[in-house]
Amino acid sequence: MKKIIFAAMLAVSSQYALANANTKAEAVDPQFAKVEALVKANDFKGAHTLLNELAQKGNAQALYNLGYLTQTGQGTAKNEKKAVQLYEQSASKGYPVANYVLGKNYAGGTMGLKQDLNKAKQYLERASSAGFDDATVDLAVLLFAEGKPASDQQALKKLQPLIKKDNFQAIHAKALYDISLGFKNKDEKPIQQGLSSIQELAKKGYIPALMAVANMFANGNIVPQNLPEAKKIFSALAQENIPQAKESLAAVEKMIAEQSKKPAQPTAQKKS
Repeated sequence: MKKIIFAAMLAVSSQYALANANTKAEAVDPQFAKVEALVKANDFKGAHTLLNELAQKGNAQALYNLGYLTQTGQGTAKNEKKAVQLYEQSASKGYPVANYVLGKNYAGGTMGLKQDLNKAKQYLERASSAGFDDATVDLAVLLFAEGKPASDQQALKKLQPLIKKDNFQAIHAKALYDISLGFKNKDEKPIQQGLSSIQELAKKGYIPALMAVANMFANGNIVPQNLPEAKKIFSALAQENIPQAKESLAAVEKMIAEQSKKPAQPTAQKKS
């Protein structure tokens, strides 16, 4: 179950952050307004040129954004190795998003990096310490995945302040942990507690929770199987182009089709 949590919560992604994500006081170069305008106009080559000028001055945010453009091949040739180098330069200057992205990629073994969970935790810890909440949650998930009581307690300690702030991502991570712990200890209470939290998040429209609920309905391991309800949720998410929703919808539709081919079970006759 912990491996399921690890896979569910650590989908690698990068975000193009034009806003100043550093929690420390830092003068924001007015040139970033020009960069944002160029991006909105789909002039990525112009944005790359301007970011390169800022990066040469040692601007951490520019280095990060330049890395993202290099990673995705927008405005320049795609080069993941160079992108990692730019992320590392940005991270070394304390830019939280760069530390977060490096942590995610080391966790997943992506962007040409060899999977290294120790490095992943180090980068995520730096981003978390700078107040980047997403990094705090992902770090907690990595700690949960270790399957050690001490790591579990460390993860819970990191999540608690975010849970108090009603951070959906933190609540979801804690709920998945509760469910896995319940199955491990054969204890129904944490399972129901986790399930209740996920259902509440789903009611609020939190997409990972909706995906989790739909998967539960599809596999029937935690709640009774309900393929029509799973199909309904996956269909809505697929229409919003949510990653993996279309694939999950296709799998559920296949399950429904296979069940329809099975002969109906005969009703037991009462003995007279």
